[in-house]
Amino acid sequence: MLHRDLEVALAARLHRAGLAKILIVRAFRDSIAGNTSFIDELYASVRGKDALIGQCIADITGLAFEAAPQTTGIFLRSGPDITILPHARIATTLNHDSNALTYIAPTIADIAVVKRHLSSRKELAGRLSVTTPSGVRELLRAGHQHLLADRAARMIEDSRCEYSAKTVLTGQQGILIGILASCLLLGAFEKQQLSWKGAHVILSLFFLACVLLRLVACKNARGDNPLPLLAINPAELPIYTVMIALYQEADIVPQLVRAILALNWPRSKLQVLFLCEGDDAATLAALRRQGLPQSFDIISVSGYGPRTKPKALNYGLLLSKGAFVVVYDAEDRPHPDQLLEAFQRFQRADEKLGCLQAPLTVANAHESLVARLFAFEYAAHFQSFLPWLAHRGLVLPLGGSSNHFRSDCLTAIGGWDPHNVTEDAELGTRLARLGYRTDMIERATIEDAPTEIGIWFRQRTRWFKGWMQTWLVQMRQPFTLLVQLGILRFVVYHLLAVGMIVSSLLYPVTLLFMLSVTLCWLSGSDVFALHRDILCIDLINIVMGYLSFHRLGQRALAGKGMPGRILPWIPLYWLVMSLAAWRALGQLNTRPFLWEKTPHRPAQSTQETPDRNQ
Repeated sequence: MLHRDLEVALAARLHRAGLAKILIVRAFRDSIAGNTSFIDELYASVRGKDALIGQCIADITGLAFEAAPQTTGIFLRSGPDITILPHARIATTLNHDSNALTYIAPTIADIAVVKRHLSSRKELAGRLSVTTPSGVRELLRAGHQHLLADRAARMIEDSRCEYSAKTVLTGQQGILIGILASCLLLGAFEKQQLSWKGAHVILSLFFLACVLLRLVACKNARGDNPLPLLAINPAELPIYTVMIALYQEADIVPQLVRAILALNWPRSKLQVLFLCEGDDAATLAALRRQGLPQSFDIISVSGYGPRTKPKALNYGLLLSKGAFVVVYDAEDRPHPDQLLEAFQRFQRADEKLGCLQAPLTVANAHESLVARLFAFEYAAHFQSFLPWLAHRGLVLPLGGSSNHFRSDCLTAIGGWDPHNVTEDAELGTRLARLGYRTDMIERATIEDAPTEIGIWFRQRTRWFKGWMQTWLVQMRQPFTLLVQLGILRFVVYHLLAVGMIVSSLLYPVTLLFMLSVTLCWLSGSDVFALHRDILCIDLINIVMGYLSFHRLGQRALAGKGMPGRILPWIPLYWLVMSLAAWRALGQLNTRPFLWEKTPHRPAQSTQETPDRNQ
């Protein structure tokens, strides 16, 4: 009853201070409906009035209100245990006179305790100040930034070092590759013709298996009408953490904030972490201009360790307090009900369902040829291929966005690998190896594809390099991988990973061989007779590859079509993709951890945010 009296007193004080009655009443109603704190609902629903709310809380508590200082002189009674940071509402620091000052963002229960102690200990008022929840969090982060950065950079090394890509190639792998290369060269020198044909047959069968995999997956195209969600009591919903890693994204910040604010989830139970590089002043300033709710934190990530998205995500994971975590990219416009769908799927499954991947849909296919081909490829991948893999319990290479996780699962497997530049695909493989399942949900996230070939080329280079890193890491202990995955998943994983890498690297070589043999045939040379069977096999494989890729995309689009033809451009698209693969192979040797940034711009499409009925 005392707490209710304090809430009433706080509401009256807020109204006298000028806060609209309708906002106060709404916060009361939301706190009752969601079984949450009245104070938390106030901070979550009233934007731009944080200092006013904090001042009113201070007034009824009997303390002064003060913005938390920008200092790192923090000490915690429990020592450097950063696991308490996400939930902390109190921080202690030392002033210039070495006096301890405590800043508190009190709950109603805290207010009652403070008022009771103030009556008998007047000296508390000089050492205790009320501040905002975000003020406490910023103060604690500032005092622990070096520890947080070190943990983020070393998370997988400390917990699951065998999955770290910090070492690109182990000594054993280097020796094995050297022996295999020597044997191949000696074999080719001794029996050139037999070695050439044998290699061609093996690679052709492997490529044929990859093609058949695509054709089988054509049966699993997703529709555009997701199943309706069940009604749910807001009090049953847990805290959901949204993490977005940003770098040089100032222009797209307003669009991003609108998309996150549109998510259908109680604001007081939504923790949003904008993870920015510490020297990215433009993006940090753009976020601060948005007047974000208290539950939206702008986090400056220390430059310690590799400068990559997965390191930033690990930093955010250390500060996450949600039972579930979702990762979005700067340009994403997720379906408003996507979090609700993911939560309900998690609720219906056991704890071994560790991750749910939402489909990614490209909205700007009309803007350029590159964007059109990218959109077609994404449709094939997220609407056909990934659902097929998920339905059969195979290894699911995650997309870098719209991944929903159980927080305890994510922590148990060691978070993201900060040295892997395709952290999503690696994480999907690690989940499968450690006994977790990954599945798909239906409500999509809208993205924009690169419209310029240079931007697309650098992004694709990074993706290929990350896949090479991932495969080398997984194959450090092949027998262990086989035992963990089982024969079927082991074989399909290699058809995916090795098939993509090898086919991309050999595609221009195959085209060059076919062209040279054809020219010899036209010139009357007998070379054609020697290689006619190989030429026919290569031609069949290449044509089947084009057609299977095109068919997979067509099935995924379900007759919606694209703003222009696709099939005639596939040979050229694959050739540029091959150049990116060769560039990735070079970078893997010289700059393995280089993260080439993909710039984004605000959406030009009218399809800015997905409709709830989509």
